[in-house]
Amino acid sequence: MEIFDLNTWQVILNFKTIFLGIIIEALPFILISVIVSSVLHNFVSEELIQRVLPKDKMSSIVLSCLFGMIFPACDCGMVPIVRRLVKKGVPLYCAVAFMLSAPIINPVVATATAFAFNSIGIAAARLGIAFLIAYITSALVSEVFTGTELKDVQSTHDHNHDHDHDCCCVCHSHTEHKITLREKFLNVLDDACSEFFEMGKYLIIGSFLGAVAQTFIPRASLLTVGHEPFLSIIVMMFFAFSISVCSTADAFIASSFNTSFTTGALVAFMVFGPMIDIKNILMLSHAFRLRFVVFLVVIVSLLCAMGTYLFINI
Repeated sequence: MEIFDLNTWQVILNFKTIFLGIIIEALPFILISVIVSSVLHNFVSEELIQRVLPKDKMSSIVLSCLFGMIFPACDCGMVPIVRRLVKKGVPLYCAVAFMLSAPIINPVVATATAFAFNSIGIAAARLGIAFLIAYITSALVSEVFTGTELKDVQSTHDHNHDHDHDCCCVCHSHTEHKITLREKFLNVLDDACSEFFEMGKYLIIGSFLGAVAQTFIPRASLLTVGHEPFLSIIVMMFFAFSISVCSTADAFIASSFNTSFTTGALVAFMVFGPMIDIKNILMLSHAFRLRFVVFLVVIVSLLCAMGTYLFINI
């Protein structure tokens, strides 16, 4: 006697395929991000960061928004890097500007978007709206929040690691002990492993929720609102939030809806998803205080909806 019929098995198979697909797609970027984060922690000093960033607040936000052109990054791994940058003394608003813009404003994503739609205009609209959202959000963050907004409770590893470094500086100060290059590389591996497993569980939870959304939200229900100017934008933003697809691949998903949804809705999908999705929310909530995460989600959502709606009507 069969427990499940053929349709049920097909649903389970689809769920497993999507779930594993999201994880496999995101894992390399998470791994790269925690390595970058650890390198920042061990090799980049606070003094160097302060020298690179302009003293003027607005100029530093603009530069942070454009860093993705030099350092392309996927949204899947932004939170560990941003958390480390804030710990290294980068102003919160600059870290936010980089986090929101880098997954979109980079050559890889621009090329993929232009290729998927066979349109430089769509690619330019995506990058332009993303820049405006990142800039305005970061400017508002600079006015509302004065601290780092990192959670007070750090991981046990962070406490132990910081303590070890402090102890090394204090206890061996009389021998002028200096950490060797080999020790720094070992510290990079140690930090990266700890942060990978710390962030990995949130990736798995987010991937599970994204797979649920892709499996059980009927595509037909999305298409019924495809040509409503504002409602289609909201639906595609929610769709982007739910499926948690990397910014390097989402343009090809959006292009499959090209004849069913307005251009503004497709741009909203490609802008909102890399900035705010399920897995990013979970990782942000782990690293930052709830009030900051809520503020970020609300502001980005409003700006994305208004910006892409105006794009339709201009």
